[in-house]
Amino acid sequence: MATWTDLASYVRSNYKISHEEPNLIKLIFETEGLRSQAVLLWHLTLANGEEEWVQIESSFGELGSVDLSRALKEIGETVCGGMALMGKLVTFRHAVPLLNLNINEFERPLLLVTTTADNLERTLTGRDKF
Repeated sequence: MATWTDLASYVRSNYKISHEEPNLIKLIFETEGLRSQAVLLWHLTLANGEEEWVQIESSFGELGSVDLSRALKEIGETVCGGMALMGKLVTFRHAVPLLNLNINEFERPLLLVTTTADNLERTLTGRDKF
């Protein structure tokens, strides 16, 4: 893949899209135990628009209702991704450059972000809100 347009086309062909905007695609995945997890794919650019990236992000709690110290300990062994704050939502996310992207460099992080966020939500909140 080389561009956001290419990735968006791939995603449209392989996944059911819940919502789409020019620089955002929202997916909903069914996870274990009849749970679901929303995942956002953000189109980002660096170097004055010269570099295209995709950020894979999934919320797992609201600020103030998640023990951030425990969350950091939970993700301490993860291979990719990290925690962030999006508005008042605590998220798990990972980003990759699109230039020369092999499909496994998108698919594997997509799965890891989805399952990690769902596991964090279940472990830290006991809910299935996101």
